[in-house]
Amino acid sequence: MKKGIVIVLAFIFSMNYSYAQITVVKKDTSVNNSSNPLFGLREADFKDLDPSKPLMLDGISTPVYLENLSLVQGEDFMKVMSSGDYFPKVYIDSNNEVKAFVLRKATELEKSKMIKMDHSMISDNDLIGKKAFPFSETDINGNEYSLESLKGKVIVINFWFVECKPCVMEMPDLNNLVEKYMNEAVVFLGFAISDKKKIEKFLKSTTYNYHIIPNAQDAVNAYGVNSFPTHIVIDKNSTISFSANGLGPTTIDDLDKNIKSLLD
Repeated sequence: MKKGIVIVLAFIFSMNYSYAQITVVKKDTSVNNSSNPLFGLREADFKDLDPSKPLMLDGISTPVYLENLSLVQGEDFMKVMSSGDYFPKVYIDSNNEVKAFVLRKATELEKSKMIKMDHSMISDNDLIGKKAFPFSETDINGNEYSLESLKGKVIVINFWFVECKPCVMEMPDLNNLVEKYMNEAVVFLGFAISDKKKIEKFLKSTTYNYHIIPNAQDAVNAYGVNSFPTHIVIDKNSTISFSANGLGPTTIDDLDKNIKSLLD
């Protein structure tokens, strides 16, 4: 099972309010100890969270702690989240802004619900098997790409934007894929919602070897992308063969396997 971060976040927003009332039992969850990193925050109830605002549970954008209040970052964060054994408590300030996550051991009921959601997200992916939506785009170097001109090649698309921390975290692995298939009939396209100026500034400090398309909101809309990063693979006959949302522990391996299967 792919126990990625995206599953946990989707699970938070899928819980109905009655279930949240069961899991959040404290009457007052405010932290008053000034030496506590959660000082001035309180544990959020389900009704405090706005589904229209993305929760950046990436170990970078917002601090993530274990229940002993030790900070979890980098590879340790990915390992903990990939285990599927933890569930995040959300801490907010007086303006209901999310300021921290605390990971607690997930209950068996929560684990079961996350497993069901994982399978549901895979089975409900209605892009796979459909013909790809036409596109005609120009990358930041002036090179033109279209679905029609790339027919006969495998097209690997990453939907991303500059401020997306999980997008940046996976770039070294994506660069490895570009190198692995550099002599094959594979084209890697990075459809960004960021503009060219912002991307060029970003690339001064970060290496990303996809052919990067700026201002790609039309393509984002066409493919119904509503979370980042999103990966889509199109086969040589312009049919979508793979789609994955978010950064999970098997995302890159699954992407790699799909590319390889289309070349065999």
